[in-house]
Amino acid sequence: MLKTFADRNPNAFILPLFFLALVFGLGCDSRYYDERMQMEVQQLDSDLENRWSTSGVVVLAMTPNGPADKADVEVGELISYIIAEYPIQNAGDFNSAMKKAIDEDNNLVLYIKDKPPFRIAIRRLGDKIGLKVEGGSTVRVKEIQPGTPAANLDIEVGDIVEKVVDERKIHSLGDYKKTLGEFSKQQVTFRTSELIGVKIASVTALGELGDTRAVEPLMDIFTNSSELSLRKAAVSSLERLVELSALNELFQQFQAANVDELPADSLQAQQLESAAILGLLTVDLAENTATLKAPFGTQFRHRAAALHQKINEGQLVTLAQRYIQRAVEPEQEIRRACLSMLGILRPASAIDALVVVLKNPGELPGIRFQAGLALSQIGDPAVDALIAAFEGADTSTKDIAVSALGGIGGTKARNLLINALESAEEPAIQLTLVDALAKIGDAPALEALERQRTRFQEDDTGIRIFLAEVFKNLASEPR
Repeated sequence: MLKTFADRNPNAFILPLFFLALVFGLGCDSRYYDERMQMEVQQLDSDLENRWSTSGVVVLAMTPNGPADKADVEVGELISYIIAEYPIQNAGDFNSAMKKAIDEDNNLVLYIKDKPPFRIAIRRLGDKIGLKVEGGSTVRVKEIQPGTPAANLDIEVGDIVEKVVDERKIHSLGDYKKTLGEFSKQQVTFRTSELIGVKIASVTALGELGDTRAVEPLMDIFTNSSELSLRKAAVSSLERLVELSALNELFQQFQAANVDELPADSLQAQQLESAAILGLLTVDLAENTATLKAPFGTQFRHRAAALHQKINEGQLVTLAQRYIQRAVEPEQEIRRACLSMLGILRPASAIDALVVVLKNPGELPGIRFQAGLALSQIGDPAVDALIAAFEGADTSTKDIAVSALGGIGGTKARNLLINALESAEEPAIQLTLVDALAKIGDAPALEALERQRTRFQEDDTGIRIFLAEVFKNLASEPR
């Protein structure tokens, strides 16, 4: 009976079937049962061979207590090297072992008594290693030829040769079968590695698909995987799916017209820019065209509505709110991605959680700023919370809250900013208040800035210079 992954490790992280399909080929021809090692291996999917520095065969299953099991090979690992040892008992053994190792891949590992192993390589087939040996049961170095690889190593005449190790790189299932055939009389070991590069690439691919079926598996990987790099890849893919879902309105215009090209001036400029950045379409202003890119952009117009609905069901908002807290998630890149998602989704339910992050003096400044940006994106519902956060807060909180209120605008936010500017004494806060009011840019805001320009007319500090620059920019803007 073959032992499955779950039998070996019942708590192991199990990837969804369609995720596995991205990583491995599913055809029977890509599998091989190794009678000698009593395990089943599988070829990497052809699209993944030699990508992300990955090549080899994957261990699918093995017989309990069989040779592979006893060799500590794990199901799910990638076999990237098969290694054979040639004990050296006479000069003939040495010459035979050297020829077999060099003829295949131009390198070997030589073990000399009382010295570290030497990796020796030749440039091309037919070149000489540069060692001659002699002896019976004890084989010693007899000669080292000048100008050869051996001459560049710490090997001396008289050193005792113990063994030659042949390490064969496995690129395919064919390599695996061939190498084991050539090593049929030798004891073999395997060099294995986790398929983390392929897993990360596959998790990233789930985000690229723009498919509703990717959402729940990615959330599962994010919350349940013990591998940080996978969790980071999963949350990054979720962030991309959220960004894609926010473009639903744009893509519905293509879908309604049943075309892959529309006049650029008939579409919302900011959404066009976002879609272009995400690689979904190209914009030609000279031709006034916005054209969906094949294959992903042209396919996504059919998926956009379903993805938008799935993303906005509420599960992702709840998840993101939990993981913006440093006490829950220590990895800042993950917290940043969750804050970004909340900013795009703009749920009023997240306001209190975002304010907690904003006001946390122990949090990183960049994360606190991202929380403020998310509150600004939520807009009017966040104004009261930002005003409360501003009042009686530390300088950093005030600065971020002011910037967020300037991004939202409106009468309540503007009046708070004007009153704060009239009484503010800290130069850093003054600058941020001026910038926020300039963003709002309505008549009361500009009047307040004009009063401040008079106030600081004789001042040589940065606030006078900044105010002058603000009015210069306002004057150059088209009316």
